Amino acid sequence: MTSKLKVLCLSFWTPPIVRPQSILIGKMIPEWTKQGIRPVVVTYDICGDWNIGVPVYKIPVFKESGAFLKVPILNKLARLRNEYKYFKKLSGIAEEIIKKYDINLIFSFSNPQESNILGAMLKKKLGIPFVSHFSDPWTDNSYKHFSGFGGIKARLQEKFIIENSSGIVFTNRPALELVMKKYPAALKGRTAVVPHCFDASDYPAKGAKKENGKFTFSYIGAFYKQRNPELFFGALDVVFKKHPELKQKTALKLVGIESDYTGYNIENVKQMLADYGLDKIADIVPAVGYKESLKYMTESDCLLVIDADFKNSPFFPSKAVDYAGSGTPIIGITPAGSPTSLFLERLGYQPFNYQEADKMREFIEKILVSGITPNVKKDVVEFYEVKSTTAKLLRKFNEIVNEEKI
Repeated sequence: MTSKLKVLCLSFWTPPIVRPQSILIGKMIPEWTKQGIRPVVVTYDICGDWNIGVPVYKIPVFKESGAFLKVPILNKLARLRNEYKYFKKLSGIAEEIIKKYDINLIFSFSNPQESNILGAMLKKKLGIPFVSHFSDPWTDNSYKHFSGFGGIKARLQEKFIIENSSGIVFTNRPALELVMKKYPAALKGRTAVVPHCFDASDYPAKGAKKENGKFTFSYIGAFYKQRNPELFFGALDVVFKKHPELKQKTALKLVGIESDYTGYNIENVKQMLADYGLDKIADIVPAVGYKESLKYMTESDCLLVIDADFKNSPFFPSKAVDYAGSGTPIIGITPAGSPTSLFLERLGYQPFNYQEADKMREFIEKILVSGITPNVKKDVVEFYEVKSTTAKLLRKFNEIVNEEKI
């Protein structure tokens, strides 16, 4: 039974703002309502108005205080004081909502980690079951560097979240193992893996005519310094030098590659395209809405997903699951054994690690000459549909509420 669940969903990024977390929660909440759950959502006020048919409350984003910027220790103390006031304010808002709607479970959908922190605070104070969520590791995140005071604070905050979670959700097993190895085995027993999802009803129908009959490779989303397309560009360059005639039959679309939160310079990509002689066949498209991005996916001949070359990578981009839902073939550049690599292999697609540039080049040459007809496992694809992942998450919610009997 799920009808008794009264969930407070702390998702600080929600539509219409375009962020990975807002796109994900935008797929999840409508499915929750289909499966009998009508949550109350708390989100940042900068996200805009989301008309989703459930109560949505807005909170301010934390703002830095610059009063002591020239005195480091005073600046740190001032930030701690301001954070304390900020979370106290958020806690007060959330407590009123909990009382009004008789909430019996709190779910935080991070990033940002502020939602997990608030959820843990509410659990500690009120005793209401709390399920934390980690789309990516926090203090074990290879994209970030935690040191000194900031590192100590982040590790203590993560420990506070884990210890006060009734349930802890990760998107893949490697991330779960990486984060939880720091904690007692008993806490690991609270964990669950619920992967990213796609909604089949969001995609436009297949069959749109390809641009000028060209074979189109597309990449949708942002680049990072550690996660860039140089390996793929280099492979294309070698193929085109061997088969010059293929270049005019190929198109490259890069959609939404510049972002205000990754810090990656679009000029670097343009220079990279020129260096590999690809600037004439490339089309750089500004960021588009989620539904529009799905159109680009379905109209492409092959999609590219890239992970940074981190050893024992715990990262599983939600974009890879969106790609799978489109039905368009996928090439992955990702470390061997990574969640993305395992995902693509399960689907029947082809991942390449950073030591397999020649193998990837041969594959690209083959598909440009002969086409691509992967044997996709539909049952694996269906596992990632939002109705399936939602059912799994709600089962976890029910188990926790029934166990804690509040």
